Amino acid sequence: MQYPIWEVPMLGGGMVIAIIAIIHVTIAHFAVGAGLFAAVTETKAIWYNQPLLLRFLRDFIRYLILVSFVLGALTGVGIWFSISLVSPEATSTLIHQFVWGWATEWVFFFLEITAGYIYYYTWDRLEPRKHAIIGWIYAVSAYMSLVIINGILTFMLTPGAWLETFSFWDGFFNPTYWPSLVLRTISCTSLAAIFVMVAVNFARGYTREERHQVIMEGGKWMVPLALMLPASIWFFIQVPQEARLLVSGQAIAMTLFFLFGVAASTLVGLYAYFGLILRQRYINLETSILLGMIAFIATGSMEFVREGIRKPFIIYEYMYSNAIRTADSGLLNQEGVLAWAPWTVLAVGGTSEAELTPEQRGEALFRAQCLRCHTLDGFNGIKPLIKRWPENSIRHALENLHVEQYYMPPFFGPEKDLEELTRYLLSLNQGEAAPQSNGKITANG
Repeated sequence: MQYPIWEVPMLGGGMVIAIIAIIHVTIAHFAVGAGLFAAVTETKAIWYNQPLLLRFLRDFIRYLILVSFVLGALTGVGIWFSISLVSPEATSTLIHQFVWGWATEWVFFFLEITAGYIYYYTWDRLEPRKHAIIGWIYAVSAYMSLVIINGILTFMLTPGAWLETFSFWDGFFNPTYWPSLVLRTISCTSLAAIFVMVAVNFARGYTREERHQVIMEGGKWMVPLALMLPASIWFFIQVPQEARLLVSGQAIAMTLFFLFGVAASTLVGLYAYFGLILRQRYINLETSILLGMIAFIATGSMEFVREGIRKPFIIYEYMYSNAIRTADSGLLNQEGVLAWAPWTVLAVGGTSEAELTPEQRGEALFRAQCLRCHTLDGFNGIKPLIKRWPENSIRHALENLHVEQYYMPPFFGPEKDLEELTRYLLSLNQGEAAPQSNGKITANG
């Protein structure tokens, strides 16, 4: 490890990534879906002479620019900034492995932004069919960005044959690539439909009947929600068995967030079918915003699950969540992790590993092996987790991390490191009335 850890008090670096990423993914999915909606709807409106839809699209694109091009760009930069600080090793792996994929995505992103601005500023200035072509360039470019990013994101959970071949294509078209692309496409169209409802209710100059016509047009884009359940089943069939177990009860947080996502998606789907498609209800501003919030919960929950079921890896079976590569585990068990993470020596106030006291070594080991996922007192704080634990319990937990809690990486290092980390963790709650151990540290705890 050549990089120090970005320590975020109370919140933790991982939670910073999660917050930014969920917001960005929601905006990005909306941008893709909204681009497809605009291209298809403008083409249809030109063919069938529907001036109401063209008038709405002109207002709609303004909102698209403000939301996706401003907030989307800010959160996109925020993701790169946060992942580079929290997990530079994994970020470096993704960049080096998929460098041409990233380059291609950035070309499509440039086309998307350029076409989007031209599309907005040339309303009523270009011949309608030419203007529609620019809309299609924007839509296709935005969707192609999703196509490429999807391959890199799914690679982190299911690298598949890449673990043996290290081939770009094996990593990109991995086992969960296609089901994930279907799920993300459904999310894009649904979010676009909901935003159409919000936008037409916010916009001025429309009668109730005109709003209703636009809402019915947007509601058609929620029909793909019917494929959400089979696509989800397809996706989970492709993930490793251990990852499925985390969702089915081995990690209660993953189970709860999965249920949140399923429930929220189901509620949106039922309302879309019974309210929009079957009965063609009018949806006011408050209801459309509520639907948007439920959709945000669904998207955020499923993204949290997708990230969480990778545990204990950040790249499945290749790199643990604390940035230790599986291939290096044998060497680190012999030599210890401090030689692999020299920055920890400076972080605890030393100048070289040989000068560290046992207490400093314990803190350094905690920083190297635990700090990427745990804070001291905040989110996923280690002190509350081991509150009042006796020494033997801490020792036993460290010796059996990966056995008793599959989603946690195993402890790496020789016996001396295990003892020093045990003592450091014990010292975190010295003020608590902890049960007393016999003071001995044995191989069995």
